[in-house]
Amino acid sequence: MRLPYRLVRPLARIALKIYFKNIYISGLENLPQGKPIIFAANHPTAFLEPCLLACLLPTPLHFMVRGDFFQKPIFRKMLESLQMIPMYRKKDIGIKGVKNNFSSLDIVYDLLAENKAILILAEGTTEHEKRLRPIQKGTARMALGAIKKHPDLAVQIVPIGVNYADVLTFRSTVMLDIGPAIDVLSFLRKADGHPAKAIKQLTTEVKSHLEKQVVVIDKVADEVLTEQLLELQRSQNDVKNFPSASRVPLEQEIQIAQAVNQMAVIEKDELRKLVSSYFKELSDLELKDKAIISADKPSFIASIALVFGFIPYLLGRLLNFLPLQFGKWWAENKVAEIVFYAPLKVSLTLGAYIFYTLLLLLLALIIGQTWFWLSLLTIPLLGYFSLFYYEYREDWKAQRLVAKTDTTIIDSLRNKRATIQKQLSVFFLSIDKK
Repeated sequence: MRLPYRLVRPLARIALKIYFKNIYISGLENLPQGKPIIFAANHPTAFLEPCLLACLLPTPLHFMVRGDFFQKPIFRKMLESLQMIPMYRKKDIGIKGVKNNFSSLDIVYDLLAENKAILILAEGTTEHEKRLRPIQKGTARMALGAIKKHPDLAVQIVPIGVNYADVLTFRSTVMLDIGPAIDVLSFLRKADGHPAKAIKQLTTEVKSHLEKQVVVIDKVADEVLTEQLLELQRSQNDVKNFPSASRVPLEQEIQIAQAVNQMAVIEKDELRKLVSSYFKELSDLELKDKAIISADKPSFIASIALVFGFIPYLLGRLLNFLPLQFGKWWAENKVAEIVFYAPLKVSLTLGAYIFYTLLLLLLALIIGQTWFWLSLLTIPLLGYFSLFYYEYREDWKAQRLVAKTDTTIIDSLRNKRATIQKQLSVFFLSIDKK
C-alpha cells in the first residue's frame, strides 16, 4: 500500500462518515481470502463509489480511472500515488492513445498475480439514476487476460452493489452489498477454453448478481412514487451512525422498488394518489413523516439540553464554517453535471479542511502557546458536536410541531399512512402466493 493512499484513506473515511448519516455494508463474509480479486461495482456517481469502497473494504484497492486525467505529469504522479491505473478511451484521447491500455492492463495482470484487488466500474458509464445500465465486457476480458498471462491464476470477480438513498443530500444513507465471488477459471472450463464464450457467460453472471444487489426503478414515471415509499420505510428504520453489517434496509428498498415495478397500472395509480395526498398534506403543514409515526413528545430535559448545548454548537459552527462551506459552495455553483455534485462536495470539503488545519497549525507555531495548541484539538470535536446537535434540534422541532398540531389532523395522517402500508402489504402477499 503506497504512503499517500495510506494517509488519505483514514481522512476520506472520516469525511464519508460525516457526509452519510447511515452506512450499511453487507456481505463481508463473501470476500475471498488470499486470492486475486476484481471488484465489479455499479456506477451512479462520478467517483464516489471508489472512495467509499476504498475506505470501507478491508482490502486495499487499485482503481481503473479515465486515462485523460493522467495527461499532465503532476496529476499522473498524484493519481498513481493513490493506486490509480489509467484506462484510455477513444473519445477522450483518440485511437492512438488507446494503445496505452496494453501497458495499463499488464500492470493490472501483475497486480492480480500478487493477489491484489482491482476495482472496475462495470457499467462503464455513469448516470444519476436508480437503474442498472448494461454491464460492459471489460470486467470479464480483464479477468481472462490475467489468466492468459498467468495461467491457472485463481481470479475472483466480486460484484458490489452501491445504493444511495439520495446522494445529493447531506446526511443521507448509503448501502453497499458484496455479492458471492465468481470463480473465473470455472467459467473458462465450462466454456471449453473459448475466451469469447467465457466472456459472454461471465458478463451475464455479473449482471445477474448486480440485479439482485441494486435498487432498480424501471420507469422514470414511477420515480417519485417509489422514492416516497422508500422515505416511509426509512422513517421506520433504526438510525446507525457508524457502518452496519445489516442487509435488511437494502432488502426492504429492493422489495419496494420491485413492488412498484410489478404493480398493475390501476393499482399503481390508486397508490400514487394516496401517497401523493399524504406527502402534500405533510408539506402544507410543514410536518415530517418520521415525527408523525413517533409517539415521543419533546421532553423538558431535551429542551434544557438544547439550551445548554447551544453555545458549543455555535462555536462548532463558526470554527468549522469556512472549510465546510467551501465544498458546498463549489458544488452548488461550479458543478455542471449532477454526477459530479456529491463526489466534488465531499473531496473539496476534505481538501479545504486539510488546508484549514495546516493554516491553524502554522498559526500555532507562530503563537507558540500551549493553550492555543490545546484549543486546536477542540475544533473538530466541536464540529462533530454541532452536527449532532443540529440533527437533534431538528428532530425536537419536528416532534414539537406534531405535538402542537390538532390531534384530529395527526390521527388522519397516521390513518393515511397505515392505509398505504396496508396496500403495500397486500401486494407483497399476492406476490408471495404467486
